[in-house]
Amino acid sequence: MFYSNDTLRKKISKALSDKTLHDNLDTFFHNYKISHQTAYEGLNFSKLKKEIGKLKDKTSQERLKLFDIFKENVEKTGAIVYQAKDSKEACRYITSVCKKLNAEYVVKSKSMTAEEIGLNPYLERHGIKPVETDLGEWIIQLAKETPSHMIMPAIHKNRFQVAELFRKYTDEEIDENDIEKMVKIARKYLREYYFKATVGITGANVAVAETGTIGIVTNEGNGRLTTSIPPVHIVVLGYDKLVKSFQEAMKIMRVLPKNATGQIISVYVSWIKGAMDSIKNPTGKKETHFVFVDNGRLSLFDNPVVKEAFKCIRCGSCANVCPVYGVTGGHVFGHIYTGPIGVVLTAMYHGEKQAKNLLNMCTGCKACTEICPADIDIQKLISDLNAGIVEKTGLDSVKKIVFSQILNKPTTFKNVAKIGSIAAKPLTKNSFINQSVVPRKHNFRILPSLKKHSFSEDFRALDTYLPTPFKKVLFYPGCAIEYLYPDVGISMVKLLNRLNIQVDIPGKTVCCGLPAIHSGDKQSAKKTIINNIKYMKNPDYYDNYIVLCPTCGSTIKEIFPQMLSDLPNDFKKSSAISSKLKMFSEFLDELDIKLKVKDNMKCTYHIPCHQIRGLHFSAEYILKNTIKDSFVPLPDADTCCGFGGSFSVDFPEVSSAILDKKIENILSTNANIVLTECPGCLMQIEGGLLKKGIDVKVLHLSEFFDEYVEIEQQ
Repeated sequence: MFYSNDTLRKKISKALSDKTLHDNLDTFFHNYKISHQTAYEGLNFSKLKKEIGKLKDKTSQERLKLFDIFKENVEKTGAIVYQAKDSKEACRYITSVCKKLNAEYVVKSKSMTAEEIGLNPYLERHGIKPVETDLGEWIIQLAKETPSHMIMPAIHKNRFQVAELFRKYTDEEIDENDIEKMVKIARKYLREYYFKATVGITGANVAVAETGTIGIVTNEGNGRLTTSIPPVHIVVLGYDKLVKSFQEAMKIMRVLPKNATGQIISVYVSWIKGAMDSIKNPTGKKETHFVFVDNGRLSLFDNPVVKEAFKCIRCGSCANVCPVYGVTGGHVFGHIYTGPIGVVLTAMYHGEKQAKNLLNMCTGCKACTEICPADIDIQKLISDLNAGIVEKTGLDSVKKIVFSQILNKPTTFKNVAKIGSIAAKPLTKNSFINQSVVPRKHNFRILPSLKKHSFSEDFRALDTYLPTPFKKVLFYPGCAIEYLYPDVGISMVKLLNRLNIQVDIPGKTVCCGLPAIHSGDKQSAKKTIINNIKYMKNPDYYDNYIVLCPTCGSTIKEIFPQMLSDLPNDFKKSSAISSKLKMFSEFLDELDIKLKVKDNMKCTYHIPCHQIRGLHFSAEYILKNTIKDSFVPLPDADTCCGFGGSFSVDFPEVSSAILDKKIENILSTNANIVLTECPGCLMQIEGGLLKKGIDVKVLHLSEFFDEYVEIEQQ
C-alpha cells in the first residue's frame, strides 16, 4: 500500500486508539532497556559496535569478491547459486524451483528478505501454499497481516487475539490464559507441514564466504526443521549478509540476540555449509539454492549517503528504543521493514515515494543511532534521505519561507517575533497562549507566548561588567531562550556573574539551523549556520561557549563543522567553537564550586535527547550529588518527551502520545519538581502537565540553581 499523507494519518489514528498495541509496546519497551543493559554487563558495547561497524563497512568491490568466494565454496558442495536483479526475478526463480518439484506446500522460517520481495503472495498466486513456521510469523499469517517488527513480527498481538485466531483456525476450545497449551497447539498444527512440504525456505543472518556457510539464529526449533526435513532448501539473502570469516560472523552473533531481544544468546544458532547430506535425494545431497537478491543493493554499496545502511544486521533494536515506534508500532512506522532503519530501507528498496512521509516521522532523538550494534548513524541517514527527497520534490511553502526568509535573518526574525508578541497579547493569559485559539489536534499542551522583551534586550539592560573575571564565556541563547524563555537565560547570567564569570552573547541571534536540517532544507540551514558563525565572535576571546539548549549545543558541536567543510575559514572557527562548547551544567560541574540546596523538595530529572546522545553528558548525577535523598530517578529518563521541534507540529497526535508516557513516568516518582536542561522539553512537559491540570512544577536547570541552590566558590 502506498503511504500517502492521508493513509498515514489514518493509520496513526488507528494505532493510537489501539489499547492492546499501547500496552504491548509499553511493556516491551520498558523491559527491553533493562534486558539490554543486563545482557551487556561486563562487555564494552561501544567497542563491540565499532568492531561490527568496521567489519561490515565494505565497498561494492569487496562485497562482490566475497560473493565470488562464497559461490565457489557452496557450488563445490553441489548447491546452486542464483543472482536475482529484483524482487520479481527472485520470486519467479523460487516459484520455478517449487513448480519443477510439483510442490503444493513450502515451509518457511522467518526471513525479512522474503518479506522484502513479497514472496508469500507471489507463491499463493501461483498455486503454492507457503506456511510460516515461526510462531509470530504464523500468527500474522493467520491474521493476514504483515510483520510489525523485524524480530517479533506479532508484537502487536496479545494472548486474547492469538487465542481467537487459533480458535478460528483449529475449531478447538482454547484458554487464552494457557500460553503453554497455545504453543503446543501451534506445534501440533505446524508439525505436519514439515513433512508435507517439498521445499523449505529460510533467510540467513550471516553468510561466511571462506567456508560457504550460512548462520541462522532462531528462538524456536522451526529453523532447523525447515532446513533439515524437506528435500529442498532455498536460502533467500542479500549481498550485505556476506562476511569474510567465522571470526567476523561470530562477532555479529555475539551482539545480535543481545540487541534484538536482550537475550545473552539465542536458543538456536544453526550453521549450514552448502548442500547438506540428505537420504531423500538420489544424489545423497539436499537440493540447495542460494538466491541472492539485488533490488538495488549492488548500485548502492558505494553510495556516499546510504552505504552505511548495509551494515545493518537486522536486529530491530532501533525500533525497540524509537519513541515513535513505541506508540505507533511497525504497521505505521514502516512499510515492510519497520522502525528507523526500516524507513531507510523502504527508501532504498521500495522507493522514495513510499518512504517520503515516513521519513518525516523521525523526532531526531538519536536513540536509534546510540543502540545500533553496527555503529550506523541511523538518524543522520534519515535526515540525509529526507533532505534529498525535499530537494527533489520541494518543501512545504510555509516552512520554506520560515527557514529561508526568517530564521536565518536575525533582524527579520527579531521583527517577526516582536510583531508576534504584540499580536498575541489579546490571546495570552499569564504568559501562556489561550487554548481557545489553538487547533484541536494541537491542543494537547498549553504553550508559552512570545515575550515582550527578548533575552538579548534583557541582557543588555543588565550591568554584567566584571573588572577582573575568573573566566569569560559566550552564551548562545538560541531561539527558545531568546523569545520564549528569556528569564531562563537571565537566571544563568546572574548565577555566573556571582561566580565572577563574565558572560557575553552573540552580536545577533540566529536559529541554530536544526529545524531546517530536520525538515530537509539543507540550503537554508547552511545559510543560517554561516550567519551564526559570523555573529559568534572570536573564540580566542573566550574560555568556553555555553548553551542552555542541548539541541543547539549538539548542532553547533557536530553539524556546524560538517556543513562548513567547504568553507575553510568558517570551518576553522566553527571547530574552535565546537571544542570549547559546553552545557551550562557541564560547565558548572567542572568548576571548583560547592552546591547546597536551600529548601527540601522532591525532584526528578528528564534527560534531553541531544544532551545525552548529542553532547554525551547528563546533569542527572550532579543533581544526585547535590540534592541527594530529595532526588528521585525518573523511569526512562532519557526517552524522548515527544517535542522534536517541528515534529510536534507535523505529528501532534504522535507527539501527544509520547508525552503521555513521559507524564505517566513523572507521576510515578511523586516528585514536586521536574527538572530538565532543554527549553523544548520544558515547553513540552510543562505544557502537557498544565493541560492535564497536574500540579507539578517544571523548571530549567538554570532557574532551579538560581532559585533553590546556594553556590559557593571553593
